[in-house]
Amino acid sequence: MPSSVLSISSQVAFGPVGNSATVPAMEALGLTVFPVPTIVLAHHPGHGKPAGFRVPAADLASMLEALLQLGALDGLTAVLTGYFASSDQILVAAEFLEQMKRRSSALFYLCDPVIGCETSNLYVPLAVAEAVKTALLPLADILTPNSFELGWLSGAPVKSVGDVEAARLRLEISSLIAKSVPRGEDRLLTVLTGSLGEAVVETRRLSGVPHGTGDVFAGLFLGHLLQGMNGPASLQRTMTALNTVIDVSAGSTILNLSVLRKMRTR
Repeated sequence: MPSSVLSISSQVAFGPVGNSATVPAMEALGLTVFPVPTIVLAHHPGHGKPAGFRVPAADLASMLEALLQLGALDGLTAVLTGYFASSDQILVAAEFLEQMKRRSSALFYLCDPVIGCETSNLYVPLAVAEAVKTALLPLADILTPNSFELGWLSGAPVKSVGDVEAARLRLEISSLIAKSVPRGEDRLLTVLTGSLGEAVVETRRLSGVPHGTGDVFAGLFLGHLLQGMNGPASLQRTMTALNTVIDVSAGSTILNLSVLRKMRTR
């Protein structure tokens, strides 16, 4: 029976980001995924002002409860959270996570704190970022921020491998992957530290990469973990696949996820 994942994040009709990127990544690895949206948009705001709507926290709670009552989440293996549009949504998700962890202590939770980036700093309301830190981080088995997000959450800049481990200890997170840690002018590091192992992957700094790479990363890494790989192997496999996605998407404003269909483990 394949592993199953509840994925709570944004959803778009065009240009895969949020669940529209994370879910295909996990499904390509054979996982059963239950996507629940926090916001539904025509496209990422980077393509212009989008049309869409935010899911009220009460409706988010109702959807999660309906899945639970239906039995769809029986035997759930993991939960992944990404973008939240409001702090009250986060409180709903945190309460639900606590409930699910009481039902199964083995439930694995990956928190992708989608709150900002180096070029724009925080792009969510301060209340959302603070709720991620106070309500979700204490429940997480692994956190997958970019270097700006980790610096904001930990209260200190993240400029090196040592800074990543210091931030993990400060936040009291079991495992952590920091993305886009700068190394010189043209290199970036992806750093895994904590109970899942230690690993560093170096890549070239690229310009014009479409939105959604962080979402694909989270889905692929969780998928490989649930297939039984250890942390360093999961990271290496994830980075290899993500770099392939970026390569085939060159020259486009959106990610081309078609290559993921060739990844399913036989």
